[in-house]
Amino acid sequence: MIDPNYFGYAGFRFSWGDHICAIFDLPGQQEEIMGGFMAQGLAASQRCVWVASPFSAERFRRMMRAIEADLPTLEASGQLLVVSDVEFYLKNGLFEPDRTLELLRALLEDGQRQGYDRVRMATDVSWLREHRLDPDAWEEFEGKVTQEIAGLPVVMVCQYDRRQVSGSIVVAAFRTHPIVVLGDTIHENPFYAAREAGAAAPEVV
Repeated sequence: MIDPNYFGYAGFRFSWGDHICAIFDLPGQQEEIMGGFMAQGLAASQRCVWVASPFSAERFRRMMRAIEADLPTLEASGQLLVVSDVEFYLKNGLFEPDRTLELLRALLEDGQRQGYDRVRMATDVSWLREHRLDPDAWEEFEGKVTQEIAGLPVVMVCQYDRRQVSGSIVVAAFRTHPIVVLGDTIHENPFYAAREAGAAAPEVV
């Protein structure tokens, strides 16, 4: 029997409303961990959304083809959505946090109308390499996402490739996600709770 709350890796079980950051150093880590996360959601008849650049989207499709997923059928049915990172995060080249949060809510509502009452979302934030967003603005946005999805039937994983984003952006991720994937482990993020008490996030080199 499929466990609908199984992450798909390392035996970890999430709760709906979780906001998770995944920190990767190598492409193989992303494929191994996130491939299982999305495959498990598809098998559990949940809507799965992958937000990424064209390069990352094609890599994701290769991951899904490797497990013999019927991509044309899944995408035509609306169970699987591959969304452009530019479309999701930017408008006319500018980051508009409120617009992105509206799109997040719209994806959830649209999925429910189509009969998918649970949504797994994975976003690849490598676009930040090109746009050099202010880390404080990004931290504020990620904090809002954590509050926005708490209690909703969605689990969201923000993927950070440390070769593609700055150390300050990674620190912002540590401060704003209650759960972290780091290397081959998934666990509660002690720096999220510590942030509210004024403690420093980890130094990233």
